[in-house]
Amino acid sequence: MTDINEIGATAFVIASIRELESEKPEPLFSDPFARWFSNDRAREAARQLDVAFPPSTTMVRFRTRWFDGFLERGIADGARQVVLLGGGFDMRAHRSGHPDVAFCEVDQKAVLDFKRAVLKQRGLEPPPSLPANYLEADVPAGLARLGFDLSAPTLIVWEGNTMYLPPESIMPFLNRLAGAMTSCRIAFDYFAVDLEKREFETSEDQRRLEGVERAMGTSFPCGFADLAVFEEQTPFRVAESGSFAGLAATYGQAETVAAYPEDWRESLKLYRYCVLNKE
Repeated sequence: MTDINEIGATAFVIASIRELESEKPEPLFSDPFARWFSNDRAREAARQLDVAFPPSTTMVRFRTRWFDGFLERGIADGARQVVLLGGGFDMRAHRSGHPDVAFCEVDQKAVLDFKRAVLKQRGLEPPPSLPANYLEADVPAGLARLGFDLSAPTLIVWEGNTMYLPPESIMPFLNRLAGAMTSCRIAFDYFAVDLEKREFETSEDQRRLEGVERAMGTSFPCGFADLAVFEEQTPFRVAESGSFAGLAATYGQAETVAAYPEDWRESLKLYRYCVLNKE
């Protein structure tokens, strides 16, 4: 079982994938800060991953674009508080910054300390942060200490986390958030299979997902075969969901995805996004 405090090691490779987006013929997003958190080893790992199993980097690219859109829409709809939850080297506080929107980062102390040092070296002020294992900490109380209004509409970006977490920890964590925050929307990505019990609809689905694990050099203990579990076990309601593969045409990448072998296309369908809403 992967502990949340081990996740930070992947942040450098994810930053490299974001950095390399500028080399694509039709970039899906711009992240000029990503190179600050990359290095030669991480870039090579990202390039090798792209060659060995292109859907793995495609998933990161699509999800980055989708989470960017989630923030843009939420801020346009009036949200004035954003929590970047376990975001690693996510720079949306600067990429998507708005003078009337307060950002806060919640992550392990080592990640936040490193990120703070990098930003200060380059003359940027990091956003307020809460160093914590968010599965164990009282996150709402920490946000309140940083000046967040727990009754105000808040967006929570929970990118690239759920698949690494102990499954039994997720609902209690969400219930702690819901119990203290009056109005929030939380967006996350996930695999649409029960990875704790390894219950797949078909043996092909199992082979595909385990292929993703091998390509990425990791193991995923957590997935959700049915989003109804969130509505049954928390006060949240599913406001939006879909597969990242379904966004290919929207992002002008339909031909790229269509050119993948069938196994790769089917693997992409297992990787999905969700927005939970509490008002």
